Amino acid sequence: MFSLFADQEREAKLDSLSDPLVLLDKHVDFAALAAEIDRRAPRPSHVKGSRPPYPTELMTRLPVLQQLFNLSNEQIAQRDSEGGFRGAP
Repeated sequence: MFSLFADQEREAKLDSLSDPLVLLDKHVDFAALAAEIDRRAPRPSHVKGSRPPYPTELMTRLPVLQQLFNLSNEQIAQRDSEGGFRGAP
C-alpha cells in the first residue's frame, strides 16, 4: 500500500533498529571536523559551469564508513546511487 509518509515511516523504522550511523553521529562531530579541515586546507571554489565539489563533511564521513563497513570505493558509489547512507548529509 502507498503511504504519503513513507519517508518518515522508514526513518522511524531504521531508528528503532539502532542504526549504527546514528550512534556514530553521537560520538563524532563531523561538522566540527569538516570545519577544521576547511579552515586548515581550504578547497578552491568550482569554476563556473563545472560540478560543485562534494561537501567536506560528506568527504570526512566516507573513509569512516569505508572502514566501519569494509566497503570499497565502488561499493560506496553503488550505495550513493541507491540512495546513499542514512546518516550522511
